[in-house]
Amino acid sequence: MVRIQIIIGISAHKCYHKLYGNNMSSANFKTFPSSMTQYFLSFIIVNLDIRRYRMDHNKYMTTGEFARRMGVTKNTLFHYDNIGLFLPEIVDTNDYRYYSIYQMEVFDTIIILKEMGMPLNEIKEFMDHRSPESLMELFEKEDKKITEQIKRLKYQQQFIRGRKEKMKGIWSIDFEHVFRKQFPNRYYIYEEIRDETDAGILKKTNEFITEFERRNYQMDYEIGYIQNENDILSGVYDNYTNAVILPFKKPKGMDYQILKAGEYLTGYHKGHWNTIGTAYERLLEYARCRQIKIDHIFLETYAVNNLMAESIEDYVTEIGVRIIS
Repeated sequence: MVRIQIIIGISAHKCYHKLYGNNMSSANFKTFPSSMTQYFLSFIIVNLDIRRYRMDHNKYMTTGEFARRMGVTKNTLFHYDNIGLFLPEIVDTNDYRYYSIYQMEVFDTIIILKEMGMPLNEIKEFMDHRSPESLMELFEKEDKKITEQIKRLKYQQQFIRGRKEKMKGIWSIDFEHVFRKQFPNRYYIYEEIRDETDAGILKKTNEFITEFERRNYQMDYEIGYIQNENDILSGVYDNYTNAVILPFKKPKGMDYQILKAGEYLTGYHKGHWNTIGTAYERLLEYARCRQIKIDHIFLETYAVNNLMAESIEDYVTEIGVRIIS
């Protein structure tokens, strides 16, 4: 109290001197407006309160301290302050900002919402009107988003793993060799494509793929063609009258058939499909020499396509036909 009275006295004396000049009689001093004394007392109390906040380091932090504690930059806090999203609890007369330890949980909420991809303006709207009901609604909405993100990431992972498996050893394949490979049951969707030009075949195949993807969002698949047995046995190897999609799971909304599981004679061809005949001849010769009875469905799929090669001459086609006995 002594210090406060001294400060009041000094401040009052200065103000009195400005009002009355050197005519500082005791009478005049006694008539000094009481409101001025109250003003100085209020000024001191406010400043003492601010000093008390600043000195209480267990409860309040500077901008730099709060930024370090929360793992952000000071500029982030300044920006959030400017847009009205997150304000310091105290701003003193020197424009120093102080944040309370009780604001840390609120800031954690802002960080979580931002990491979920919510724009700052939406975060501000939520924070300004938050309630248990609005929080539950927000969490349900974000939970659905995260579920979709997980599905999309799983699809991407499946796509990558499938392509990795397909590519394993593809560059070291002996194209003169015929292989025997085991395959499980495989779904396939068949689409008639009647066109004599490469451009026409590709256009109709793309339309077929687009329709499949519309009905089976984020389902991985392969594209192939089924060759007619009579054409193959007659030496006609490039009569493409259909396209097939081989989804990795049971498709939705489209009729499908099943390629039976079993051991398949498999050969490979590199280059344009109009020169694929040599690969078919090797495969048929292999079956004849070993008296292998084969099925009537010859399936072509790409082991290397435009995802992996720029030129069609670098495409690699896999040919497979199931061994019956």
